Parts: sequence; C-alpha cells; structure tokens
Amino acid sequence: MKSLPLRITGLLFSGLVSNAQAGEAYLGQFRYQYDGGSVYRVTVKDAQSMSWLCIEGDEKGAHGIETPQHFTVADKVYFASWVEKTGINVTQVINLHTMKVYSTITDGKQRFVISGNIVREQ
Repeated sequence: MKSLPLRITGLLFSGLVSNAQAGEAYLGQFRYQYDGGSVYRVTVKDAQSMSWLCIEGDEKGAHGIETPQHFTVADKVYFASWVEKTGINVTQVINLHTMKVYSTITDGKQRFVISGNIVREQ
C-alpha cells in the first residue's frame, strides 16, 4: 500500500507534463452554480488565462483574471489550480461529462470544499 501515493503522484505529474494546455472542451464561457447559491461566470479563452465574475451570492460583483496551472485528468475532466491576487488558493476538478465542478478554496487557515453544476454558456 505504500506505493499507492507514489503511483497517484506519478500519474498527476505525468498528466502535468503531457497535458499542460487546456483541452478544447474546456475552452469557452461557463456558469458554475455552486450548492449554497453562489454563481460564477467563468471564461476560458486559452490555456494561459481565465476570468471569473460572481453574479449571485455573497461575493456578487467580485471578479478576477487568473493564470491557472491545469491539466487533463481524463477525457473532458480537468484539474486547475491558481492563487488569486488576494492570496486565496483555489483548486478545482471540472468534469464536463457530468457538468460538475468540485472546488477547494483556502484563505489563510480556512478551507472551504464546495461543489456545483456547470452550464456551458458559449
């Protein structure tokens, strides 16, 4: 069992090296509707940048342009991670087969794990 974490790490790093660019399916404009009511518009124009805007919820009006590190986990399944200008760390698994998003947001010592539905807008 000791080798399982090494295998997982190896798979993740091999994915980073071979799939450093966003897949075609991940490009476009999406609405992330999180459980709890927050809604974000996320736009991915290319493999180097993405933008987001909170359109509903406690952070309504908050926005940013990010340079995420991301890779393809499987067909239409992506992992993305970035640090916002405020210092907040975000990691996501975006599953475009099931149209689900799973996010972990770390702000200092606080960590939030949330999930929601994805709607393709464009």
